[in-house]
Amino acid sequence: MSDVTPARTVPADDPARAVGRRFAGLEGYRGLAALAIVVYHVYQHVEAADPGSLGAQDSASYTALHGLDGLVSLFFVLSAFLLFLPYARAVLGGGDGPSGRAFLVRRAARIVPLYLVAILVVWSARNSDIPGAWQDLLLHLTFTQVYSNDYVFATIGPAWSLAVEVQFYLLLALLGAGLTAWGRRLSARGRLVLLVSTVSVMFVGSLAYKLSSWLVTGVYGDDWRVWFGLPAKLDEFALGMGLAVVVAIGRVRLGRAAVEVTRLVGLGIVVAAFILRPDGAGTHAWFHTVTAVGFAAMLAASVLGRGDWWTTTLGRQPLALLGLVSYSLYLWHEPLMLLLNSRGLLPTATGLPGFAVLLAIVVPLAVLVAWVSYQVIERPGNALRGLVDRQGRSRDYYDGS
Repeated sequence: MSDVTPARTVPADDPARAVGRRFAGLEGYRGLAALAIVVYHVYQHVEAADPGSLGAQDSASYTALHGLDGLVSLFFVLSAFLLFLPYARAVLGGGDGPSGRAFLVRRAARIVPLYLVAILVVWSARNSDIPGAWQDLLLHLTFTQVYSNDYVFATIGPAWSLAVEVQFYLLLALLGAGLTAWGRRLSARGRLVLLVSTVSVMFVGSLAYKLSSWLVTGVYGDDWRVWFGLPAKLDEFALGMGLAVVVAIGRVRLGRAAVEVTRLVGLGIVVAAFILRPDGAGTHAWFHTVTAVGFAAMLAASVLGRGDWWTTTLGRQPLALLGLVSYSLYLWHEPLMLLLNSRGLLPTATGLPGFAVLLAIVVPLAVLVAWVSYQVIERPGNALRGLVDRQGRSRDYYDGS
C-alpha cells in the first residue's frame, strides 16, 4: 500500500490544507473520530430499542460506548490546530496572515456544498408537505440550529458540530486579521504574549461560561442552547490553537520517549474522562473539555515528534482514506441508518451480539456512501476554492485572452 496520504493531493495554495500536508498522519485521527461517532450512533440505536441491553451504567461496555461522543472534541481540537497555525506563524513572524476572504471562501468550499446537499435532501425527504418544518430548515441553512433546543439535533443530528465549526471559522477570520495587525506593532516577545493571552482568554472564558451556567444559573443537562453553542466549545478550539502556538514557536521537539509518554498521558486523560463521566449538567461543564485536553496531548505527540510508528500508521491507508471521506461519513451515516431502519432493512438488535450485527451492516454501507459522496459532491465542491487567490482576490480566468 502507498504511504502517501490523501491529504497530499490537496493544492498547497490553501494555507490550512498546506499545513495538513506537513502533518499528514493527522488525517488518520480524523478517520478514527468519524468511525467512532458512527459506532456511537449505532449504540444509541440499540440502546433506544432495548435500554440496558448493552450493559448497566457501571459496566465497561456502557462506559466505553457512552463516552464515544467525546470524539467530537478531537475534531474541534484538530480543526483549530490546522487552521490557526498559519495565523500563529504569521503573528510570531510579524508578517501578514492568510487573507480572511480567501480563508472563508476556501472553508466554505470545503464545508458548504456537501452540507447543503445533505440538509436539503434529508429535510425534503422528511417534509413532503409544504411548508413543512421550515424553522428547522432555516436554522440549519444558517448554521444556527445549535441555539434551538427543538431543532439542534433535527434533520441530521451530527450536523450541529458543523454549525459550531462554521461559527468558529467566522471568528477565526476576524481574530486572525486582528492578531496579525496588532502583532506587527509589537516586539517578538510581545507577539508571543499576545498569542498566549488570546488563547488563554478563550479557554478560561469558555470554561467559566459553562461552570457558571451549571453552578450559578442551574442550567439543565438538556438545555442544548447552552452546551452545544460556540461559547461552550471555545475551550476545545482554544486547546488546538494553543498547540498551534507551540508548533509555531518552533523550539519544542519531543524525543522518542517523550512522544510515547505524552501520547499515553493523553490517552489516560481520555480514558479517565470516560470512566468518571457522571450524568447531568455537570457532564457538559467538564467532560468534553477534559477529553479535548487528552486529544490535544495525543496530537502534540504526533506533531512535535519525528514520525514515530503511531503517526506513520495513521498516515497509511486505509486510515488515511477513511480520513479523506470522514466528512461525508460523519454527515451521511445517521440518515442512512434511520432510512434503513424505517424500511425494515435493519434487524432488531438487542445486546452485544445484535450490536455487532448492526455494526457489520451499517459501517461498510456508510463508508461506501461516504466514498461516493466524496467523489460526487466534495471533490467538485473543493474546486470552488479556485475562485480566489491566496490574497483573496477573485481570479480572472480570461485575463490575457
